Amino acid sequence: MAYGSLGRFYPEVSLWGFFMTGFSQKELMTRALSLAQKGRGKTLPNPMVGAVLVKKGKVIAEGYHKGPGKPHAEIEAIKKADKMAKGATLYVNLEPCCHIGRTGPCTDSIVEAGIKKVVYAVIDPNPQVNGKGAKTLRRAGVEVTNGLLSKEAARLNEVYLEITENQRPFVTLKLAQSLDGRIATSGGDSKWISGEASRKYVHRLRAESDAVLVGAGTFKKDNPHLTTRLTKGKNPYRIIVSTGWSSLENSHLINDNSDFKTIVATSDESLNGNSDTSNENGLTFWSIRKDSQGRVDLRDLLEKAKLFGVNSILVEGGAEIATSFLKAKLVDKYVVITAPIIIGKGIDSVGDLGTDLINEAIHFNDVYRVQNGSDEIFVGYPDWSK
Repeated sequence: MAYGSLGRFYPEVSLWGFFMTGFSQKELMTRALSLAQKGRGKTLPNPMVGAVLVKKGKVIAEGYHKGPGKPHAEIEAIKKADKMAKGATLYVNLEPCCHIGRTGPCTDSIVEAGIKKVVYAVIDPNPQVNGKGAKTLRRAGVEVTNGLLSKEAARLNEVYLEITENQRPFVTLKLAQSLDGRIATSGGDSKWISGEASRKYVHRLRAESDAVLVGAGTFKKDNPHLTTRLTKGKNPYRIIVSTGWSSLENSHLINDNSDFKTIVATSDESLNGNSDTSNENGLTFWSIRKDSQGRVDLRDLLEKAKLFGVNSILVEGGAEIATSFLKAKLVDKYVVITAPIIIGKGIDSVGDLGTDLINEAIHFNDVYRVQNGSDEIFVGYPDWSK
């Protein structure tokens, strides 16, 4: 989610209609963002894009990208507008492409349609675009401006931007805890800390992620399903991180693997650096190197995930794996569901981060909080520059 799964939705600005006039530029870009969200969970590895065509103050056509190989948002809008596109202004949340992929360059179609102005929110960091789309349009005589609602547009496509700019999957760390920061009692009981509304929310997060990741401790203790059964959407890949896969007991993730989506990421030397899917349960094994402390190297794990085609990972715990991702500065988004209960002595949500001074603590950008049933959901983006 950017702002779409819970709270800070892009408002569904109703602009369609040939007889409606007087929209501000901000309203028109907000509409493009709202349209783009319709492709959530369907477009990767492509970005979510929405487009709005305006002429003489009236919205004449709209479009959004529905998935890889399907027409881009700009093309959809141009086709709907047909000859009316000549002289129009195009509002789109991402810089139009100028290269041939599964579809042709959007810049060519924009110029051929006679569109006089393009307003886009953020530059597409794809090396084949990255400012070239805007240059191509300007050379053809199209007026181009950018930056309108750029922050909102970047958050919408945060997964696409991360995998494109930094060449690794976007990592969201999710924790469910009590008011006093416990994820379980001292005896290990954790069902259920959060309420039903929050559990549905987590299932939506899973549906929007390519993979869900848990440590071996959570795998053994909770025997999770890691499915999206409480919401609509595809089940993600399920990654179990363990130093030794042979120690994993039978479970839902091992036995209920008819979709062949369970992955064991292990530093077990018995794999000899190989990865395969030869197990009788249809498991996929990733051989991950060990870090200096003899644990699974998380950076190597993310590299394996990227090569596998995983663009986004939802880390669901437990405390050890959450702490490891935070210490490695590999968390892009931090989601904490806090239930209105106090447990007392129990298992902390986050372990020792080696923080001696307050100014060494992890700080966050773009923080927001949402009430969800009886729980409060915190969302923030760690500032690793500090």
